[in-house]
Amino acid sequence: MMKKRYLILAAIMITAITAVGCGKKKTEEPKQEAQATVTPAENTDTAGNDEGTLVDMQKSDDSDIKNVIGDKTTTASKLIIVNETGSDIAGIYVRPTTDDDDDWGDELIKGLFTLKDDDKALYYYDKNVKDASGKTVTSFDIRIVYADDSLTDCYFRKLPLTTITQITLKMDGSGDDAIPYATYLTASSKKETSTLNEVKKRLGLDDSSSDEEDDETPDPTATPVPNSTAAPTATPTPNNPAADPTATPVPDNPGSNDGPTADQAKSYIGQPLSSLIAALGEANGSDYENEPETGETGYHYYDTFTVSTTVDESGNEVVAGVW
Repeated sequence: MMKKRYLILAAIMITAITAVGCGKKKTEEPKQEAQATVTPAENTDTAGNDEGTLVDMQKSDDSDIKNVIGDKTTTASKLIIVNETGSDIAGIYVRPTTDDDDDWGDELIKGLFTLKDDDKALYYYDKNVKDASGKTVTSFDIRIVYADDSLTDCYFRKLPLTTITQITLKMDGSGDDAIPYATYLTASSKKETSTLNEVKKRLGLDDSSSDEEDDETPDPTATPVPNSTAAPTATPTPNNPAADPTATPVPDNPGSNDGPTADQAKSYIGQPLSSLIAALGEANGSDYENEPETGETGYHYYDTFTVSTTVDESGNEVVAGVW
């Protein structure tokens, strides 16, 4: 007996119903309402002319595709769908993004073929879909139904479908912990965009070297940086904690029992980490993380304070914050 696979939902959390996208298969099929479907284009061009508003794609990308959904017309857009989920697909739904998971519209393959693993289909559709207010829809969801009915349906959310020329449906991991995500190409891109990090972020699955430290550590991007990098003019000492915050601290007296202080470290915000280490000594330990907004961030742990740094593409490390 095959084990059912429960895949994690690549989507926004919707109330408290579930935290994963490929959940337990429902005993009843969802409502089939055609108005929510990205409608395949009707065949109005019997000559097969592919000019007009077709999405620009190289012929080599789709010339060998035998699995076709919808009809090729002069006003149709087209999308290559690649199956790399690890299992054969028997059904595909496409709809404008919505919180209503009972409304997926019409199934598109309609029994014409099974999309094998590592195979692809060419989807012709009308991208001029309007929402209730008359605005053009730009965000879409995809639902797939596996040929093996022991496997649960899977969902791919918030995709900019009308800008995409090719989308590949994938799984990160395997078994119960697998996460559905997609990579895609647009007409103007040469490198694929992946939705995996976005999916993990929505599901609260961001990788972190220490969850406990993250809970206690403020966002280093919120740390203000001094407007001036002028040379310091004063030298604070352990006996003068109220010294000018732009001053350059000196190494602690080797005979003193007092270690470096946060106030001393703060005077190095905006300066190279090497300058801080030269004055205050090496940290007890360090960690580095890749932040989506700021790039690589370092955390250096002293006895009574922590120093955060930013690392640029050339490897230059600059003090960003102290707490």
